[in-house]
Amino acid sequence: MQIMFQFDVRAIALFIGMTFFAQATAIGAQAILIRELKQYRGVRAALLANLCAAAGLMLRVFADWLPEFFTTVLSNTLLLTGPGLFYIALSQLTGFAYSKAFLIGVIATVAAFLSYFTYWDNHIENRIITLSLGSIAIVLIIILQLWRIQKTSLRFSADLMLVSFLIYGMFLIVRTIVIVSNPPQDASSLTPTQSATYLLSFALSFFWSMGFILMVSQRLRNDLMEMATIDVLTRIPNRRATQAFLEKELSRVQRNQGEFTVLLIDIDNFKQVNDRWGHAVGDDVLSKTADILQSMIRRQDLVGRWGGEEFLIIVPGVCEGEVLAERVRSEIASSKFSHRAIRFGITVSIGVACAKSSDQIDQILMMADHALYKAKRTKNTVSVAEGE
Repeated sequence: MQIMFQFDVRAIALFIGMTFFAQATAIGAQAILIRELKQYRGVRAALLANLCAAAGLMLRVFADWLPEFFTTVLSNTLLLTGPGLFYIALSQLTGFAYSKAFLIGVIATVAAFLSYFTYWDNHIENRIITLSLGSIAIVLIIILQLWRIQKTSLRFSADLMLVSFLIYGMFLIVRTIVIVSNPPQDASSLTPTQSATYLLSFALSFFWSMGFILMVSQRLRNDLMEMATIDVLTRIPNRRATQAFLEKELSRVQRNQGEFTVLLIDIDNFKQVNDRWGHAVGDDVLSKTADILQSMIRRQDLVGRWGGEEFLIIVPGVCEGEVLAERVRSEIASSKFSHRAIRFGITVSIGVACAKSSDQIDQILMMADHALYKAKRTKNTVSVAEGE
């Protein structure tokens, strides 16, 4: 016995509409989980994008019971609004600028032409072409936005969505050409072009939604990594990240029988700055000192906040840290800090230690700390650990 499966536009629209609802549910669950993170804008827009697409498809299911306005004009407008809201969601999440005026203009223009070709000049071909051109315009701005996002730390999830929208955009162009050359006669019949449109929308919408969820998760991971490794005040690696770099550098020199230099830097009389002008000024001194240190190191070096008013610089390569330390001491001593109308200067004391392959982390830090202790006796001084 031969079993025949027959599908019409309404059945497929129902199936894909339910898929969009499922994707909206997944994004909605993510929105609930991160609802307290106000900086993660765009998740609600992505949720609404899927709901609009789902509602647009569901309206087609009731083509035999609802007025043509709902099943043709409103349905197609919602299907176009879905990608438009997705464009807003991407832009808000990544912080890139976007044009609401362009988006509203495209959607309003398409809705107007859909109404015209429904009530004044009932023309199926023109309705499909109008929707296709509007979709191409929105897909194009999404692709441009994804291209910008691709150059950030979110490039993996951006690439996933970029490929999907490129495929969809090319399909829409081909679809428009096919419709012009071979106009459909009945909107309710399931032509090969319509079948391809629905199936491609189903397949690619999964990658859009999953790509967006992945982008949110990827950004959350990046932010958590930054919180775990970057000092909030000075925006340089914190003690944990600096310790990890120190351990990695020691492992490297142990493999290669090399060496590197450690500079332990302490701001002189920092407590007096806080006591005299307040902690806000003290924070400003720490930030500016970190900026000066950052400007004086090479790309392969690292400067981190070691704790309080102490900084640690790790310099891979031959032990010549005393030269850098003296440059750092001189630069900071000649720099001017300000508080309202008051200008003042600060100095630093620096302990220098050379780390060799036979040393251990605690031993290296102890040498640098002892050298710093000597430098603090006179202040504004560089002291090299004994044995160098």
